Amino acid sequence: MQLGRSDIKAVLEFLAEVDELDDQEPYPIGLLDRLRRLIPSRVVAYGEADLAERRYVELVGDDPADDEDDEDLYWSVGPCPIADYRVRTGDLTTIRMSDVIGRTRWHEHPVYREYFRPGAIEYIVDLGLGTGKDWYRSVVLLRERDESDFSERDRAVMESLRPHLHAREARASLRRALATAPDFITRRRGETDPQVTAREREIVALVAEGKTNAEIASELWVTPGTVKKHLENVYLKLGVGSRAAAASLLRAGSAPG
Repeated sequence: MQLGRSDIKAVLEFLAEVDELDDQEPYPIGLLDRLRRLIPSRVVAYGEADLAERRYVELVGDDPADDEDDEDLYWSVGPCPIADYRVRTGDLTTIRMSDVIGRTRWHEHPVYREYFRPGAIEYIVDLGLGTGKDWYRSVVLLRERDESDFSERDRAVMESLRPHLHAREARASLRRALATAPDFITRRRGETDPQVTAREREIVALVAEGKTNAEIASELWVTPGTVKKHLENVYLKLGVGSRAAAASLLRAGSAPG
């Protein structure tokens, strides 16, 4: 399905908002909350599952498995048919539960009966991000039984986000590597001069006031892209991966100009 103008505009607005979030972690709560607004859902989560160990390696968001007992229950009856499908086929395209199992069989499935039905969850759409012999990871959205199933539009919107989510993952990986690189550890200790410019300091000071890239750009008469580039330069110079960390270091005087 090809997205219409209004949907493309909504996706671009989502990406612009997400672009201002710290990218030390690829799937912060802020991203998931914005995704919920883009595609209305009761639950939005990112998860990486180890099917051999029957556990989540990572789970971010407001998934029904919000405590250890719930997660144990899920794995005692799961995984769900989408997980089985991913591992069996290697297909990572965005799919709905209704694409892989009929309604009657879904209602008979132990994952539905024991885990999802008590929470009134009926509909699921899943954006696959990676899979292997005994693992998979994805972004998943859930709706209740009194709502409608996810549409072809919803599926197309999620699929359009794939390259951008992979890009966030790549940046987060680099940020984590940067934070432990020996030369940047030295810089954080103030043993070398990272040469933060006056303009970069000005932007970080505005960040410390809680302003967004767009607000900073308006105040300084530059584009949001220019603000973002300055912040990326600051991250590299200071060896940090977030706006808050950069502001904290400069406030503490750890990076003389």
